[in-house]
Amino acid sequence: MVLHRSDQPPPQSPSSCIPDPGTPIVPPVQDMEASRVLLAPHLGMEFATLDEAWLYWRNYGGSVGFGVRKHAGKKRKDQVYTSYKYVCQSEGLREKDKRDHLTKIPRAETRTNCQVFLKVKLHRDCKQYKVVSYETNHNHQLQKPEACHLIPSQREVSEIARIDILLAESSGIRPRETHELLSRQAGGVRSIGYTIDDLNNCLRDKRREAMQYGAAVAITKYFAKRASENSFFQHFEDITENQEIANILWMDGKMIAAYARFGDVVIFDTTFGTNKEKWGFGTFVGFNHFREIVIFGAALMCDQSTNSFECVFTKFLKAHGGKRPITIFTDQETATGNTLEQVMPDTKHGLCVWHIYQNCQKRFMALKKRGIDISGEFSKCMFNYEDGDDFEEAIKELVAKLEDEEDLRWIKFIYGCKEKWAYCFMKNVYTLGIRSTQASESFNSTLKRYLNCKLDVNRFVEQFERVVDGKSEKEIKSEYDMRRKTPRMGLNVPILCETEKLYTPKIFELFQREYKLSGSAYIEAIDGNTFLVGMCDISSKECSGKSRQVVWNRDDQSIACSCKKFERVGILCCHALKVLDREDIKIIPPRYILKRWTQDAKDESIVDREGRVVIEDAMLDARNRHAQMMRELAPTCDMVCHDEGQSQFVINALRSIREKVEEIYGNPSSRTYDGGEDKENRQPENSLRLKKKDGDKRSKRKKAWNENLSRRKKSNGRCISSSQPLIR
Repeated sequence: MVLHRSDQPPPQSPSSCIPDPGTPIVPPVQDMEASRVLLAPHLGMEFATLDEAWLYWRNYGGSVGFGVRKHAGKKRKDQVYTSYKYVCQSEGLREKDKRDHLTKIPRAETRTNCQVFLKVKLHRDCKQYKVVSYETNHNHQLQKPEACHLIPSQREVSEIARIDILLAESSGIRPRETHELLSRQAGGVRSIGYTIDDLNNCLRDKRREAMQYGAAVAITKYFAKRASENSFFQHFEDITENQEIANILWMDGKMIAAYARFGDVVIFDTTFGTNKEKWGFGTFVGFNHFREIVIFGAALMCDQSTNSFECVFTKFLKAHGGKRPITIFTDQETATGNTLEQVMPDTKHGLCVWHIYQNCQKRFMALKKRGIDISGEFSKCMFNYEDGDDFEEAIKELVAKLEDEEDLRWIKFIYGCKEKWAYCFMKNVYTLGIRSTQASESFNSTLKRYLNCKLDVNRFVEQFERVVDGKSEKEIKSEYDMRRKTPRMGLNVPILCETEKLYTPKIFELFQREYKLSGSAYIEAIDGNTFLVGMCDISSKECSGKSRQVVWNRDDQSIACSCKKFERVGILCCHALKVLDREDIKIIPPRYILKRWTQDAKDESIVDREGRVVIEDAMLDARNRHAQMMRELAPTCDMVCHDEGQSQFVINALRSIREKVEEIYGNPSSRTYDGGEDKENRQPENSLRLKKKDGDKRSKRKKAWNENLSRRKKSNGRCISSSQPLIR
């Protein structure tokens, strides 16, 4: 089949066959014969550069229905090509492989020794590349127009498409869904210009490029880039003598501001699953004024040794200007207990009672089958006893029922740290009502939707940023609802009307519950300032529960209850409210309104350790400006997209604007990132590597006993929340 005729006159303007280098690849057209006549090569065709010649050959192959390749060229001494040859992708034959006799199912042949080619040569007089010879007679079938977009030479992931692909990947959209979305935006699969395989290859190349110098260099570069975008972003790497990164800690401006406002009680949780490098992942979280989880920082640790915890805790305090929390909860005692005593000696350390109780159930399950409920009695020791003497007596009775040496050793170990988990010792501790790291389990369940053990450290940190952004958006949503909705008041009384304007809706709900309970309480005066307050059961018309002693000072308007609810949670209890009502106090004394629970808890500016006012979202103004420019540009694009001439005019105008911006302000993409890292430990990047975890080849965390048990007995309807008891 000959695609050109010798008597066919050449086109009047060969340049009309050459698309602009910036325009997309010409899509296949339905009228193939017309496209062949239009784009058919002829002798004497001129091209300003080899790029124009290659673009013409590629578009010609796409319109006719065959793939193209670059074959070879000749250079002068000054490295300028004097001639170049382009061929059909089926040119040549596959080379023989000495292993062919071992192949059971050989691959299909793609080479047919096709002789189609286009050769151009540089003419010195006009300095143009001219077609000197060509062949258009194929020895194989050509592709139909509807399949030409699948030809490899017609597929290309442009820079703009690459940005969209990477943005979708960072947002958690799967590759196939990304390809479908972008295809619909482009007008169909044939118009997008690449296949799902090309999209996956783009993501693979991006990850390979990021990890070409190793995970350690990739993560330090990522942190440096984040620090250049947000000057309040801080990160610390613990580098050993062998140039190995052992621990990583990072936080941004939002976390720094959140800790300054709500960092009085911190939960450090390490029970979440690990990543591809088998490193442990720890999060510093707490409660904001809506009693929602807020993040203070995150850490990756090569192991859970005392040295690793000491490094993480020390750097955490350094990042937050040395401010120590009042109370910190952890899920283990051995490694963190000794470290906290050294790093935070004035901070109260609490242990997760949920993990302790789960471990207790595991140990004494055999005794429970024999009718000895050790775990039930131990639960009473944790939650029921308010008096220390009653607690000690209960522990003695429990120990008397044990005979196994290992069980006795475990009870002795747990008893040694009783001040960190028993209610009688923790009732006076400021905890915001937290008794375990289970408060962060909802946060861990969110992490499971974004993170998994197959992610490398770099992608692990990137996906964690999505979790942080999600929590920030949830807090903004709560702020919006607080100003839009007014909580319902059960009673129209002055004290509730006042606190409704001060507290956030969640805290007001808790306070209103206490006030309603105070209505069913009885009060008895002991002397002028001391009262006994107890609760009455309305259904039985009898007084029940333990009476609380409340001391009220009329001079300075201070009040203290023996239940210590205000000291623990930060809101007045029903016993204190009963006394205030008896004393005809209609407004709560200001000292008993904690700012951390109020609606204006975030109104004050926060200063970091360097004395700068923290900007929580440093990229907010940039995003707003970007959105404004896109809103201005979108109507113009919609107006001219139906006309090729108008569209090309807008494209050329935008290119001209971009060139002027780069000329005046430079190219931002070429700027290097050199800030934010711990300058004390800065090392040559190519020499760094991540420290490997010794003696652990697991890719996932060890399953807790109750997780496996719930699967075995799923038919019985048993379901226990998943977490790993680490206190042994």
